Amino acid sequence: MSFLRIKVPASSANLGSGFDTVGLALSLYNFFDVLKILPAGQYDLEIIGEGAGDEGVARRNGVIASYEKACRSWGMEPPGLCLRTLNAIPMKRGLGSSSSAIVGGVAIANELRNEPFSREELLPLMVSMEGHPDNVVPCCLGGMVVSCWDGENLKFVRMPPLPPDICAVVAVPAVELSTEEARRALPDQVPLKDAVYNLSRAALLAASWATGNWDNLPWAMDDRLHQPFRARLFPGGEAILEEVRAIEQCSGVAISGSGPSVLAFARSEVPEMAELMCSIFSRFGLRSRFFVLSEDAGGMTVLREKEKKERVIPLNIELESSAQCVVEEVISDRRIAKVAVLGVPDIPGVAARLFSALSAEKVGVEMIVQSVMRGQTNDIAFIVKGSLLGIAMDICRQFALEIKAQGVTFDTEIAKVALAGKSFGGCPSIPSRMFSVLAEENINIDMIAAADTVIACIVPAAEMEKATAALSAAFLS
Repeated sequence: MSFLRIKVPASSANLGSGFDTVGLALSLYNFFDVLKILPAGQYDLEIIGEGAGDEGVARRNGVIASYEKACRSWGMEPPGLCLRTLNAIPMKRGLGSSSSAIVGGVAIANELRNEPFSREELLPLMVSMEGHPDNVVPCCLGGMVVSCWDGENLKFVRMPPLPPDICAVVAVPAVELSTEEARRALPDQVPLKDAVYNLSRAALLAASWATGNWDNLPWAMDDRLHQPFRARLFPGGEAILEEVRAIEQCSGVAISGSGPSVLAFARSEVPEMAELMCSIFSRFGLRSRFFVLSEDAGGMTVLREKEKKERVIPLNIELESSAQCVVEEVISDRRIAKVAVLGVPDIPGVAARLFSALSAEKVGVEMIVQSVMRGQTNDIAFIVKGSLLGIAMDICRQFALEIKAQGVTFDTEIAKVALAGKSFGGCPSIPSRMFSVLAEENINIDMIAAADTVIACIVPAAEMEKATAALSAAFLS
């Protein structure tokens, strides 16, 4: 079987008033890589990122469980898998990690069928495994979705996308809260006035989202059915909802799913809002981290590759004879990953500690970027070989704990495209032309590194082939 990757987004359920009905896919992802098919009953599982090193996570792996259930529901005996999971979605934090496992497992099983089902056809099976649709449906389809499930039949409507100037700030405290525990906290009955209160807000939420009346979100996301009870289950829950809702920059705030993460929409002063949310948790004795996310519009995606390899195109072009600079190759490589340590204290020697620890474990680093300072903290991002991602993540997580950083994230959906040659330092037109070519192709550059013999850019993996072709055409003439 060829290499198979399933990419699944995080999701935030409810958005306040839309209890068990509304969900939004977010730009934070888990990846499930099938590297090899094994005999039935045999599994070789590697976990990188969230849950790595936790024997319980490996033992109760939801991807394998949903994969086997899906296969058997279609009359297939599930073959074993050599499976690698790269988890960026925090577990038991209200961001749909269990739903991502269900969607990923069913998607893997579907790819083994002679005639795979469409995503929409897979949804009833996925929802039946989860028991409610608010995470699974947006996780599979992307975007904001309103869903109804009666135990057998599923109805859903995909809503228009959020405007690009609204982002989701998600504060994730360092405490776990299972969905089961959060559901046990809810009353069996609620007063009629509270039911009416929520019905009006949920209707307003759907209508406002459908028509683009975004100023209604702070009102529409208010809730009396579940949030007042769940906010008491974790320190700072009630305070963060009250205080964030009161600030002018907030375009709506809610407990994400069953909690304990809290999501707030914002149009401006996003770093300040993120730091406020984390500071509230700190006031109640909880460490936390935050993510600034956008809406994921694509949902679950499937990538097949027969071989993951570097592509090299020789050019041998002299661009500026006076400087004797020569472009010899265009190089592209998907076998890399980006690691970012968030909220690093702005203290001399901290970066040296991090990269000394990486060096001690022979983890080479290709590019390093330190963000603009937010208050007294920075973000440090760097590129490593994909095969070393697990080691790098383990080192960075331990480092983050020691220095009390906000957290660690990674991204494997990136690629490197580079010009290799001679004497680039004497040819300022080369980087200028390279960046212009990528801009004309609408390819975003994430990171840049330059030296006398190479200029390298990190771009989205999906754009690697287009970037390589465009650079080849531009520098070949």
